[in-house]
Amino acid sequence: GRAEVEHVSTFLVLGRRVGIVVALVLVLIQPGFGTRAAPSQSSDIEVLVVVDRTRSMAALDHQGGPRVFGVQRDLADLAEALPGARFALLTYGSEVELELPFTSDATTFGTAIETLRLEGPFDGSGSQADRPLEAMREILERADEQHPDRRRIVVYVSDGENTPDREQASFEELEDLVDGGIVLGYGTEEGAKMPEADDLSTDDGYIYDQDRGEDAVSRIDEENLRSIAAELGVDYAHRAQPGGMGAVADDFEASYSLTGGEDAPAKHDLTWLFGLVLLALVLFELRSWWRALWTSHTVLAPARGGST
Repeated sequence: GRAEVEHVSTFLVLGRRVGIVVALVLVLIQPGFGTRAAPSQSSDIEVLVVVDRTRSMAALDHQGGPRVFGVQRDLADLAEALPGARFALLTYGSEVELELPFTSDATTFGTAIETLRLEGPFDGSGSQADRPLEAMREILERADEQHPDRRRIVVYVSDGENTPDREQASFEELEDLVDGGIVLGYGTEEGAKMPEADDLSTDDGYIYDQDRGEDAVSRIDEENLRSIAAELGVDYAHRAQPGGMGAVADDFEASYSLTGGEDAPAKHDLTWLFGLVLLALVLFELRSWWRALWTSHTVLAPARGGST
């Protein structure tokens, strides 16, 4: 009877509204099937970044803060200016560590740079600019064997300071393995003190030089850095201000190509289909509302007319 009809009508209205919600969710998640290759940019260069993480890189003479903070900012800018390039990160202090092998994942490289930590005040055995030389040679030779078609770029980052009393080995043995690059120098001739705290704040004071009876001061050795650059056959740049890494990247003359990416959108996108279903359900709902409004209007109209 009438109750059954009203029950069915209520069920249909509820089902239609649930259908609207489901269709809306499906449109938002953009369903589909199959895959297609999404173009991504790749570069023909492999950039070996070598970073000095001895305590001298904590000296407070780069924009009023630690040298390493400037290093992190500059390397992040360089990576942004070289989309698709493969980066590796080699650091040296008392030990030489390959922090990151060659990767085209810019986020991973950025994280490695952001989390770079210097040696503690008493962990190292002094600064020696040639300490990573052997590791650099091995990495570059391996890269040449695995990908001879790619150009190898070296970015050497340091203040150039040598504290052990011995002659520095030459970087000339790497020249044939290097297709370009730059030596980036940090610090000033006047030098600066080095915080003792691990977070590089001055809360715990500064590293103390027991021999001299005063706070230790680290100074850049630009002559040494220029010599390293000449031996590698690359340019040298003293970094005292932020910016300009785009021009450095341009000098590497990287070439780019488009390749298929893994995280690609679906080949057959069904969003449009569920969009049509959603539109139809909304139109039915609007029609139902309009009919209910019109019915109530026609019912109330005679009553208003009779009361006048």
